[in-house]
Amino acid sequence: MLDPLILRIISVGFALLFIFAAAHKFNNKLQFRGVLEAYKICPPGMLGLVVNVIPLFELMLGLAWAFIALLLIPISFVPLLSAMLLFTYAMAIAINLLRGRSYIDCGCGFYSMSESAQSGSSSGGIQQLSLALVLRNFVLTIVALLATVPLSSRDLIFMDFLNLLAASLALVLVYCAFNQLLANRNVIGAWLNSPGRNSNG
Repeated sequence: MLDPLILRIISVGFALLFIFAAAHKFNNKLQFRGVLEAYKICPPGMLGLVVNVIPLFELMLGLAWAFIALLLIPISFVPLLSAMLLFTYAMAIAINLLRGRSYIDCGCGFYSMSESAQSGSSSGGIQQLSLALVLRNFVLTIVALLATVPLSSRDLIFMDFLNLLAASLALVLVYCAFNQLLANRNVIGAWLNSPGRNSNG
């Protein structure tokens, strides 16, 4: 049985994740299209549709997770759809890693413009594909599926809501720190491999 507090923590986390991801894609459609083109998985004729469908789907999932967090009503298809989307993202990254295309932008933060996402440059200004991103999405997939476990009937008390707030803040900080570490690694890698530094060595 899943504790109601755990379900609320999971729900708040995914609500924030998907709503902010959707908002970022809506506000950066050109960059998002460039990232999708760089992945070379989506057929070119469907790019226009996918660019609009993915952020809309993420927004709907985010709002559904917020509904679960507020009313504590389990909706089984929401974690299942979330897990499917996150697993799809993980597979898209893994496929490009197997192709040797680790240099492209993962699309997590849209650090690069669409041209540089496809150019094959190893610029440190983007969050490049890595095994860590695949593992991150696998972990998120498992956490989403955890929300399908039957809920226990325990009533939440005041301390539970304080714990919910603290846990939600901690999850946001950990997630942001993880992404920042990956971005910093790209910057350091680009500096170490820069022509100027190599020629000086």
